[in-house]
Formats: sequence, C-alpha cells, structure tokens
Amino acid sequence: MATTPCTPVDPQSLEWCEGKVNLPGIRSKVYYIPKRDIASFPTLPAIITTDMGDLATYAGSFTLVTGKQWMELDVLIDKSPVKSAGQGSKPSKSFLNTATFVCPRVDAQAAGFARIANNDDYVFIIQETAGSYRVIGNEMYLLEMKIDQASGSKATDEMSTTIEASVTDVCPAPYYTGEIITENGTINEVITPSAGS
Repeated sequence: MATTPCTPVDPQSLEWCEGKVNLPGIRSKVYYIPKRDIASFPTLPAIITTDMGDLATYAGSFTLVTGKQWMELDVLIDKSPVKSAGQGSKPSKSFLNTATFVCPRVDAQAAGFARIANNDDYVFIIQETAGSYRVIGNEMYLLEMKIDQASGSKATDEMSTTIEASVTDVCPAPYYTGEIITENGTINEVITPSAGS
C-alpha cells in the first residue's frame, strides 16, 4: 500500500447550453502515417491545469522521422463514424477507440494501400465537423486494421475501400492541437517569432 497520500483528480461540471448546435461526424479528409515514421508522440497530461478538457488533449506535436509526413485519405463522411467504448475492469479499465473510413477508391492504388497497411501499425488524425482534431492510435498499443474492398455487382451498388481501425487507449480518441505536416503543407503550423519581433 502507498505510504504517501494519493491526490485524486477531481472532475468539473459538464453543463450544456440549451439551443447550442452539436454537429456530428467528421470532415472528408483523414490523415495517416505508419507508427514507425513517428519519432516521438505528444503526451496526455496527468492532472487538470485549468480545464478538465486538458486531460483529453495531447500537449505538443508529433515529431516525425526526417523526410516523413502525414498522408491524406479522402473519405465519405456519412459512412465514416468514430466511436469510443470503455473496456476492462478496475483498476485497469481503458477505452477501445474505433473508426470506420470509407474511401470511394477501389483502383490499383487503393489495393496497394490495403496490401501495405493490412499487417502494419498506423496512427490516424481525424477532424470533427466542428473543427477539432482527434487521434486514433498511440505508442502503447497496436492498432488493428481490417480492410475490405467492394466493387459492386449492379449499377446502384457502392464501390469502396473500407478501413476499420481499432486501438486500446487510456482516453477516448484524444484531442490534438499540434502540427500536422503533410505533403500539401503544415496544418496548425507553429510560428516561431523571429529575433527582434
């Protein structure tokens, strides 16, 4: 047993303003990278600093291996949900974060991605409709992916590549405010003030 007193993390109120709009879903561009291309992960705070949301928000940015960048995946937003569910038993409870990404491509490039990613470990960043970024994947647990392709059989059938990603985490799909370095530029770029400014 611990000989020093434990300091619990106290919750704060969760209030809701009547009439406020709550926009479901994610935006149409998802960012992904193999975990091996991440040199270091941002961290989740252990205590509340000013707001309870701090506990669910990564501090800092992903540091990528030199020459690597986040790649982009276009998805059908009305078919790509993200969910988190509690799992396990005390004192080792965690969350199972899952995401389904439906990409309309079924060409050779999509098949090549499926072949590469099927047995690999990835991290995904998704953007909620309201604008916040969240992360599926972490440095502690292996992300599992199930990838299906459907070519359809009649004119009204859907053709798509569906990625089902799931991973255990200590937090429901953590929020992320750091940089996302992509081939098309940097999102949330940190601007360092120049000397004398």
